[in-house]
Amino acid sequence: MSDLTPPPDEPLPDQSRARIRAELIEAAQSPPRLRRWLVPAGLAAAVVLVVALAGWAVRLGSDDESGSPAVAPTSAPDPTATGPEDPDDPGDHWAGRGPCAQELRYPFPGAELAASFDEHTSFWVKGDRFALCDLRDRTTVQGPRPLQPAERVATYAVSSIYTASGEVTRVAGGVVPDGALAFDVEYTFPDGQTVRAETTDGGGHTWWRVVHTYESVGNEMKQPPIEVTVSYSGVQEHYVLDWAQGTCAQVNHGC
Repeated sequence: MSDLTPPPDEPLPDQSRARIRAELIEAAQSPPRLRRWLVPAGLAAAVVLVVALAGWAVRLGSDDESGSPAVAPTSAPDPTATGPEDPDDPGDHWAGRGPCAQELRYPFPGAELAASFDEHTSFWVKGDRFALCDLRDRTTVQGPRPLQPAERVATYAVSSIYTASGEVTRVAGGVVPDGALAFDVEYTFPDGQTVRAETTDGGGHTWWRVVHTYESVGNEMKQPPIEVTVSYSGVQEHYVLDWAQGTCAQVNHGC
């Protein structure tokens, strides 16, 4: 059997000891530019040590009595959560794509159907106000107005629906004033056509409507304005609709 006892330490020769001391002194007195690389090396060693200790600590803490690694808890998705709401979406559909009752929820909540001309135009009432809704390429809701109409230009504003084919449909409507005799409304459009209002009864009132579709050519600001002539009880009023202000009466989507 071989002897495994290590040999006794032997003292360093004086020459070797002097050489090591000289190298240490030279390294300590070397210029900063030369020593700079030594510092990152020391930091790197420290980082390696910290990472190793962290890994050791994680392994130590993850071993429970069952021998299964510990898993950090995670949050389960909320089935009732929804994504960001569209600024143009009044609820659970795209604006202008729902039925009238749905489109009226925000501009005129609680309004009830009072009268309809056909499958397109209907009038909705709540209290002393009403709103017009028109179903065509989009569902278009005009802003609520008084059931007792005021004789002013805003009473005869039109909503505008543009199509991809380059056409525009103008829609106007309202309440015939109580007791009005020989009520008549005529709109003259930029294409030169004059359209007279039709009427219907419902909800204790008489309603009027004008609808006209024509080709939209170029910049509207350069076209003749829409003109309105109102006649009843021996009185006649004439109005000119300003572009945008008088031609964008809808409130649930843009023009």
